[in-house]
Amino acid sequence: MSNLVRLDIGKLERELAYYRRECNDLGTRLLRLQEEQSQAFREARRSRTVAKLIREAHRVADVSGSPDEIGSALLQVVVENTLCDRAAFVRCDGNPEAPDRFRVTHAIGFGADVPAPWVTVPNAPAFFLTTSRTVLEPPAYELTGILRVPYVLWAHDRASGHGLIIGNQSEANVSRPFEVGDQELVEGALSVYIDVLARKQAELELRSAKASAEEASALRARFLATWSHELRTPLSAIIGFSEMMAPGSRYRLTAKQRRDYAQQILQSGRSLLELINDILDYSSLSRSTPMLAPAWVSAEYVITGAAREISALAIPRGIAVEVAPTEPGLEILVDPMRFRQVIINLLSNAVKFTQPGGRARIGAQRLADGRCEVTVADTGVGMRAEDLPRALEPFQQIDNGHDRAFAGTGLGLPIAKGLTEAHGGTLEIFSEAGAGTTVTLTLPAKAVRIADVAG
Repeated sequence: MSNLVRLDIGKLERELAYYRRECNDLGTRLLRLQEEQSQAFREARRSRTVAKLIREAHRVADVSGSPDEIGSALLQVVVENTLCDRAAFVRCDGNPEAPDRFRVTHAIGFGADVPAPWVTVPNAPAFFLTTSRTVLEPPAYELTGILRVPYVLWAHDRASGHGLIIGNQSEANVSRPFEVGDQELVEGALSVYIDVLARKQAELELRSAKASAEEASALRARFLATWSHELRTPLSAIIGFSEMMAPGSRYRLTAKQRRDYAQQILQSGRSLLELINDILDYSSLSRSTPMLAPAWVSAEYVITGAAREISALAIPRGIAVEVAPTEPGLEILVDPMRFRQVIINLLSNAVKFTQPGGRARIGAQRLADGRCEVTVADTGVGMRAEDLPRALEPFQQIDNGHDRAFAGTGLGLPIAKGLTEAHGGTLEIFSEAGAGTTVTLTLPAKAVRIADVAG
């Protein structure tokens, strides 16, 4: 009986061992099947993610106004589709002395714990990942340190300098990337970003070029309109009076009429010369910084001389030109001829836009910080706040159209501003409609001094 029991037990043990092997084989096949299903799911998810990134990237490019907006929006798309905790776009700053230095251009998932603006990744790889099965070695330390998470995926385009890094606090089996096959995903996301960024930058450049072309066209139109208006009157006067004075003319002129007409021709010729000089001056300023010959001159001498010259225009119109007292010995380092042109342009505008009985006042003073401030103020028609920027544009006047109240090319203020900036100074306009205009010209302290006037 005991032998029979032993035989039954042996048989049961063999059967149990057989079924144990079968169960183990079945479990192994099941795990393999699960792994294959997981891998298939991951590959399908990667394909869907890359396709969605491409679609979303072009949508983002269409609705974004600047390249910076594209980076933030596309990074959000990357995080949502890859189910990552944190992500960042970085870019190599291109410094040959620090080729491993990257600037974090966009980051997401950090909350208040923002990443450092600059990071260093020695020997930055084209692609790198860390998982629980990867030993952390340099440059993995630097890569994980950027996002401050242990699991990261990295892609770097050396040609453009852009890089993308995404990371997680923990690793998941299916829902999150972090295996060798995910290289396609992260590099695809970076490629899409670079392509869309280049597209947006090219679009902005095209828009800028279009705006510049439109501005040039408008400037040309204003130039032609202004010159056709400004040249017609003096040319008509010169031609008309010359025909009347020409030998064989049917007009019988007296000696006084001949003198008056000759004077009109002279004045019209001077007006044409002044217009041409304005155009040449502005043309030289628009091409490059004018050549200056600076010298120390008396501030009082410059503004007084300019005021005397403008008085010849102001007195017949009943406008007073006043010169404020200047600090004794105040000298400025300027090109005397070009700076005198600035003052004359400002005073000429002040007189032109002031009604009879008004006044224009000019003065220079040294400020507490050593700079020199030259002020030209008038009691004229003034300007509205929204018109001030236009006043500094070439060929612009507040009165538009051919029947303007005030003649001129509209180059006086742009020329004055350009020459002032060429001297290292600034020019500001303060005005109110009906209450006059004040133009303030400020020279740097290095161009100002007090000369010894003793004796």
